Amino acid sequence: MLQTILDWISMTTVTLSEQYGVNPVIFGALYFGTMPLFALSVAWWIRSFRRGESTLLPAAMTGVLFIAAYLYVLVAGRNLPAWVYLFMAAMLILGGISTWMQLKKGRASAQT
Repeated sequence: MLQTILDWISMTTVTLSEQYGVNPVIFGALYFGTMPLFALSVAWWIRSFRRGESTLLPAAMTGVLFIAAYLYVLVAGRNLPAWVYLFMAAMLILGGISTWMQLKKGRASAQT
């Protein structure tokens, strides 16, 4: 049964990859590969704020790392269904809220 599920996932991934022009390996590498860098950039952003330094570069780096995988889908993808755009928007909004709350907590701890 597990082999059947893995075969279905493999077939679906290849089919969707060919249909929409998005390589799932590249997407996965961007998505999971940027996570540690994203965490480091958030820490850099908070540290810069605490030190009273400019937060422009850390904020920009955090933003680029946050949207890298989704940007790849928007650039490489073709004929994507509307639900994909809605899903990406929801993921970006929820992730943005989570990141903002994390930064707010970091700023609050810096001011105490």
